[in-house]
Amino acid sequence: MGGSAFNSGDRPLHTPRMPKPVYEDVKSRSMAILRRTYICVASPIDGPGKTDFGDIDILVAWPKDGRANTREGLHDVGRALGASRIIVNDACASNLALPWPESLAEEPADGQPDRYIQVDVRICRSLEEMQWMLFKHAHGDIWNILGSTIRPCGLTVDDGALWLRVPEIENTNRNRAKVLLTSEPAKVLTFLGLPIDDYWDRPFDSLDAMFEYVAQCRMMHVPPPDPASAKDGAEQQDPASEDAAAAAEDRKKLKANDRRRMKGRPAFRAWVDDFVPACRRAGRFTERQTTRERVTEEALWLFHARAEFDARRDDFLRERQRETIWNALIKGAVPEPDRATATSVQVTYRACLVKALKRIILEGDESYGVGCEGGFRDERGFWRLEAVTDFIERYKDQVGREAYARQHGRYMEHLKVKEAKAKTAAV
Repeated sequence: MGGSAFNSGDRPLHTPRMPKPVYEDVKSRSMAILRRTYICVASPIDGPGKTDFGDIDILVAWPKDGRANTREGLHDVGRALGASRIIVNDACASNLALPWPESLAEEPADGQPDRYIQVDVRICRSLEEMQWMLFKHAHGDIWNILGSTIRPCGLTVDDGALWLRVPEIENTNRNRAKVLLTSEPAKVLTFLGLPIDDYWDRPFDSLDAMFEYVAQCRMMHVPPPDPASAKDGAEQQDPASEDAAAAAEDRKKLKANDRRRMKGRPAFRAWVDDFVPACRRAGRFTERQTTRERVTEEALWLFHARAEFDARRDDFLRERQRETIWNALIKGAVPEPDRATATSVQVTYRACLVKALKRIILEGDESYGVGCEGGFRDERGFWRLEAVTDFIERYKDQVGREAYARQHGRYMEHLKVKEAKAKTAAV
């Protein structure tokens, strides 16, 4: 596949994969043009062993004219590079379709559509952002592979930074679960246990070389085959069957994004299908070097993130407590009457009671004259659920009578006002 941004729509463009000479020529000329208007122009390090390319990625920063409007800047970039078409994805990134250079074009076959080259340009708002993006998109699929390696330890890397996930939140709200650690590449590599040296100056010589580098990550773990995954005793003694069963288990554990990468990212597929099984056969990385709990503690200490981590988790847990109190403790203690047989008084009484309990317990309303000895919450702001349950059982009848009386009083006052208005209108 080539670049895919222009493959669909009313007027699709043919953007096939580029042989390396075309890729190098267009990238070099495009970067030279962009250096006329931007101080910093760079492209991420290419993936290992590539002989053809789907698109060209270029990052720029610090416009020489000081322009802050990146959307206008993207259109200027398109005009400068002679783009036939431009797609502006957000305020900072765009896809450009450049004509295939005539000097490097082969004679097209009859009926073959004109060829274009997809160039993706991102205007970075700072040098730090540019440095991170070059780091994150270097070496092709290396961060797809590293991401799947560090994910079980609660770490996530995206286009902004390295993050630590809060376990209690991640299954409910992935973005809220992320606590910032760092956006400094050297600190990330050091924390993951990966050497820096000159690995980030040029492409790896081969996929295997890149895989071996990734395998130095201290979160690298290849679980041995599970004997229970084989179908019978004979298969348990067959190494090939064990390998196949273990590989199948590996695939089952892949997240949805990783399963998509298996289809479209050959390097990632080679990691899952070839390198990891080879490590398993050789007995490499079968022992865990660390745990999620240990990584979490190290990250919180090293990156001074404990206060944010604890606050994020505690806020979430308190919100969950509120939901539990409202939906289970309050509503659960006062079941809804049968609508088919209940009187209007019973329905109104129940509605008044649960609302009053909510005001007292969750909103701190003291007007009902009852409360919880020692308070509903502890010193950290968490609700004492046993105290809440005890309060409801002890005072729900008293609160119900008071709440219904208040509602009845408001209703009677409403009738008086309505009657007075009717008399005034009749005069």
